[in-house]
Amino acid sequence: MEKLFKDLPARQLSRGQILIYEGDPVDNIYFLVSGYVKVSNLLVDGTSRTIFVYVPGDAFPLTSYLSGVGIARYFYECMTETEVKVMPQKKFQALIKGNLELGEQLIAYTYELNQQFTDRIETLTARSARHKVAALLAYLAGRAGSQQQDRTRLNIPLTSQNIADMCNLTRETASLQMVHLRKEGVVQGSRHLTIDGQRLQKILVS
Repeated sequence: MEKLFKDLPARQLSRGQILIYEGDPVDNIYFLVSGYVKVSNLLVDGTSRTIFVYVPGDAFPLTSYLSGVGIARYFYECMTETEVKVMPQKKFQALIKGNLELGEQLIAYTYELNQQFTDRIETLTARSARHKVAALLAYLAGRAGSQQQDRTRLNIPLTSQNIADMCNLTRETASLQMVHLRKEGVVQGSRHLTIDGQRLQKILVS
């Protein structure tokens, strides 16, 4: 995917900047060079729920583009300072048209992303607040974690509100669960958390 965007200039974006609004036409395909972009939707009560996180090396919104509808289904917002490359979708379409090898790579890539979406949705159906938060941490460790000896460091800075939004919980409930996980030694740190994978796994299977 990176090869398609290699000759394009990068744009610097600020934390909190929205790249795509729900309902927008898919006019561009974005390649994430650095930083993190969250995908969210609005619930009927007006609150926001974070569904997915894009990490460096990802391209989006491919699912909306490939569906043929051409309309974004979610909001795409920068979680951090972000660097992206932007390609008009018509140019993107021209590059892959008639290129069988590239088409197969695109299918494989989108299949992997869709599987990650499915895995992420499953974390939202966890049976308790404790399991929801634990499942979220496991998901983020796999998506945006770096190994540091026997722990995993999350490269995404997280607040209690971020965790609440990603788990569909109140901020108070998310904060309480994080207090418990810190006491148990599962997580350490404040905004950049480190995670004990073995202890986290015990919670997930309990």
